[in-house]
Amino acid sequence: MLDLLKLSSPVIAAPMCGISDYPFRQLNRELGIGLTYTEMISSVGISRGNKKSLSFTFVKGEHPVVVQLFGDNPFLLAEAAQLFENEGADAIDVNFGCSVKKVIKQGAGSALQRNLSLSKDVLCAVRKAIQIPLFIKCRLGWSRPEENYLELAKIAESEGVNALCLHPRYATQLFTGESNWEHFYALREACTIPLIGSGDIKTSQQITQALHQYPVDAVMLGRGLVGNPWLLTDFLGAAQPSSIEILRHHADLLLDYYPEQKACALLRKYVAKYTKGHPKALALRLFGNTLSCAKDINLLLDMMHV
Repeated sequence: MLDLLKLSSPVIAAPMCGISDYPFRQLNRELGIGLTYTEMISSVGISRGNKKSLSFTFVKGEHPVVVQLFGDNPFLLAEAAQLFENEGADAIDVNFGCSVKKVIKQGAGSALQRNLSLSKDVLCAVRKAIQIPLFIKCRLGWSRPEENYLELAKIAESEGVNALCLHPRYATQLFTGESNWEHFYALREACTIPLIGSGDIKTSQQITQALHQYPVDAVMLGRGLVGNPWLLTDFLGAAQPSSIEILRHHADLLLDYYPEQKACALLRKYVAKYTKGHPKALALRLFGNTLSCAKDINLLLDMMHV
């Protein structure tokens, strides 16, 4: 099913709250990411016409992009999935892996994975509502005693899910410890749908190793990709853009999409990462934390010239 999306590479950018907006997605598509995800969107928010939820979606004409939804109500999830299919999404992903408290309290994310009967109802409803591919993203389970990723995978395949992304940690671990990719061997035996591996990929060598060593069809990059587009270009053997080129282009994308003040505020979180190792890194970081207008961005870029 991943082939149906005609991915340019087997590397996928993860859905990340506060990160995976349109400018970030577009930047990574241009650098060679095969598939991008929106930030996680509340199906309840969509049902209430929440403009903030709607603003997290994709821009008309951007492809390929997956809309990730969360919730625990089969009807609302199906309704939201249908809405985004009509808007032009390439695929829908239902989140079973988020362990953030405000999501868990709603019975969504990792809390939904604890309830396999409801999980089955959710997937059945969403699959019937849309024609485009349906993905899920999950963890090993709530905790070691409640490990159920293999059971969920079998349910997902039986309900017509087209691909499954596993982050091989337990919900109670959050992002502590190390992800255990050995679980992909058992997962491949449990189902035949395409598998996406996620967790602790921070170098191009690790991307290559994951694709060659484990039975996964693609690799998802999350925190390791933020502020580090060179991870992708290094893996692809592409020309390495300079930190000035990356920062300038990301800034342009933000300024084109957001009001000037908000674009500058969002760019601040990337400055330290884009300028790491630069001879003026400290000064750049300190000034970067004060960005408030396009003029400041130009001054920052001027400062980067050694």
